[in-house]
Amino acid sequence: MLWAWSAMLALLCTLISYPGIWYSDSYVRVTTGEAVLNAVVKMLKGHRALLETHNAFSLIPSFFIAASLGATGHVAFYTFAQAFAFFAAIFLLIRELCPPGWKLQCVFFAVCPLIYGASVYYEANIGSAVGMIVLILLFRRISEKKTQGERIIEFCLIAFASLVTFGYRTNALTILPVLLIYLWKTQKKKMQRFLPVLAVTCGLLLTWLIPVIVGVHSESNGSVGFIWEIVTAIQRMEPEDQAACQDYLDDISREGTTREFIESSTEVSANSFMWSEAMNSAELSAPGTMGRVAGKYLRLLWEHPREWFSVKKDFVLRALGMREKLDFSEYDYNRWESMDQYGFNDSLQRRLFHRSYVRTNELLGFYTCRPWVPFLISLIMILIERFRKNKKQGLYTLLFWMAAFYYGAYLIVIVGFELRFFYPALLLLMMLDCAVMLEWIRALFQAIRRKSTHGKDSQL
Repeated sequence: MLWAWSAMLALLCTLISYPGIWYSDSYVRVTTGEAVLNAVVKMLKGHRALLETHNAFSLIPSFFIAASLGATGHVAFYTFAQAFAFFAAIFLLIRELCPPGWKLQCVFFAVCPLIYGASVYYEANIGSAVGMIVLILLFRRISEKKTQGERIIEFCLIAFASLVTFGYRTNALTILPVLLIYLWKTQKKKMQRFLPVLAVTCGLLLTWLIPVIVGVHSESNGSVGFIWEIVTAIQRMEPEDQAACQDYLDDISREGTTREFIESSTEVSANSFMWSEAMNSAELSAPGTMGRVAGKYLRLLWEHPREWFSVKKDFVLRALGMREKLDFSEYDYNRWESMDQYGFNDSLQRRLFHRSYVRTNELLGFYTCRPWVPFLISLIMILIERFRKNKKQGLYTLLFWMAAFYYGAYLIVIVGFELRFFYPALLLLMMLDCAVMLEWIRALFQAIRRKSTHGKDSQL
C-alpha cells in the first residue's frame, strides 16, 4: 500500500509542478544529461565518445536524467522517479521508526509542503537523502534470515543506494564511519559485516567507473570552499598583510587571479566569484590542484591564525543558523524564464504548490533554517529516550549521527548558507522528532488513562 500511495503522490506532484522545480544548477544537470545521452549514442555506434563537462557538478544525477531522456524523450520521468523514491523511502523509514501513530505521521509528511515541495526539486541533496534513508533501511535488515537470492538482491540494493548517496553528494562520504560503527555493533557474523562493506565499496567504485565507461570526463570543485575562506580571510587582513597576499593563489591559475577573487568575492556565497571571469574551472580541477589549495589553506592557518579562525567561526555559525537563518531563495519558480522549452506548466496549481513550500519555510524558519535548533531538540529527545530505555533509541541515535556527520562534512568546506545543503540532515531530524513526539503523546495518554482507572477503583 505504501508503494501505491508513493506512486500516486509522485504522479500528482509531477503533474502539478511539471516538469519539476529547477534552479540554475538544474539546467546544467539537464544539459549535461542531454550531452551524456548523445555521448552514449555515439559510443554505441562505434565512435569515441569523450564528453568534457566544464562544470563542477556531480555527474550521477545527469546519468539518471540521460536515462529518462533516452527512455521517454523527456525529463518528466526523472521527476516522477525521484518523487516516487523520495516518498517511498520516507514512508518506509517512518514505519521502521514505528511510532504509535506511524500512519498518521505518513499522512502528515505527505501533506507537508517541506516534503512534497522537495520531492520534485532538481537538487542533488534530494537524491542523496533518498540514498541515505535506503542505506539505513537496508542496514537495519542485514541480520534477517534470507535465501541466497535475497542476499544477492540485498547486495545489489546496497551498492545502488551507495552509488546514489555518494554519487549525488560527495560530502555524504562522512556518513560511512556511522554506518560502519552501526554495522560493527549490530552484526556479529563476519559475512554480515563484510558483504555490506563490499557492497558500499562497489557503489563507490561505480560513481567513478560509470562516467569512465561512457568516456565522460568531469571536473571537480572541491577546492572552491577552501578558496572562498582563503579570499575572505585576506579581505579581513590589515592593509599591509593584505598587500603581501595579493598573489597568494596566483600559482594555481594565473597572475592576477587572487586580486580578481578579492574584488569579486563577498561573504554571502562562493557563487560571488565562482561565476566570475577570475574562476577557471579547468585549472581548479587539474590533477594536484585540490592538494595545493588545501596546503595553502593550512598555511594560512599557520601564518594568519587570527583571520583564519575569524572566518571559520563566522562561516560555521552562519551555516548553523546562529547568526541568521539559512537562505532558501534557490527554490525557483521559473529561473531565467527558460522552462517553456521543457513544457513548463505555468498554472494556478503550480503557483500554489511553489508558494506553499516558500511560505512554510518562512513560517517554520526558526526550525528549518536554523540547523542548531533541530540538532539540539533531537539530542535532548535522544537523551530522554535513553533514560526511558526506549527500544528504538538505537535507531534514533543512528538517524541523529547520520545527520550530524552529513552536515558536519559541509561545515568543513562551506560554499554557501542555504537550506538545500542542510535538507538531508533536516529530513532525518524531522522524522526522528516526530516519532519521539508521538511516543510521548502515547505515553501521556496511557498515564492519564491509568490515573483515571486508578481513581475509579479507589472510589469503588
